[in-house]
Amino acid sequence: MGYADGDIELGSVRMTVTLPGAAPSAGDNARPECVLGLACDGPLALGRAPDAVLLHPGDLVVWPPSEALHAAVPAGAEPFRLLTLHLPRQALAVSDRQLRDLVRQPMPADRGPAAVLARFMEEVTAQAEMFQCRSAGRVGDAALDLAAAFVTSAASPVRSRQAELVDAVKAYILRHIDDPSLSPARIARAHHISVRYLQRLFQQDKQTVSGFLRTERLERCRADLADPAYADLSVGEIRARWGFQDAAVFCRAFKRAYGVSPARYRRAGRRPPTS
Repeated sequence: MGYADGDIELGSVRMTVTLPGAAPSAGDNARPECVLGLACDGPLALGRAPDAVLLHPGDLVVWPPSEALHAAVPAGAEPFRLLTLHLPRQALAVSDRQLRDLVRQPMPADRGPAAVLARFMEEVTAQAEMFQCRSAGRVGDAALDLAAAFVTSAASPVRSRQAELVDAVKAYILRHIDDPSLSPARIARAHHISVRYLQRLFQQDKQTVSGFLRTERLERCRADLADPAYADLSVGEIRARWGFQDAAVFCRAFKRAYGVSPARYRRAGRRPPTS
């Protein structure tokens, strides 16, 4: 079927289809981005000579968001199609060093998370006109999870599938951490596993799902309570901002973690005790 170049908006994710002669869409400089490119047809040269990267059909590449996505047809090659996925950097559960090691390295999408992500990107472009505003965000969430799984597996090829899944689950939790309805059941359902298996994954790291979620929420509340920029927000507004619905539960958890109540912590302007 035919493809038109342009952007496909999927909530916090944007996918771009680029054909020969069209300039690939630029990244959003207002926020940190990760850019993933998939060569379809082709081959194609990505970047400026003499540092251009040659991508063959089916290759995935992580591209520096600060560098222009200039794509060209090598001499004598067939026309290409380039799909690029622009997503928030914080959605990926890998370190900056690990991500830098992947930049500009062509990776064949012939197996594992890379193959799943590549097929997903192809299907999204083929069915773009079918997405409505309500469903676009959910498709974007799926893209985030698949991209996180791909980058994690590429950064640590020897890691077990379970470790990769834990990273993807944690990335999902951090993206939805301010949602008070986030629960182990919802997290398990989003990753097509049972709650029992989800709990087992976290037990291997001597954690629980609820404990990880609570710790991350508490740390964000602590940071806001210490930040003068949020001085106009009440303690209740700050706890609600990060998904705590019950004031008593929040106060007990905060005191257990930091040794003082949230109100006293704010008044004292103290830092959490160091171990």
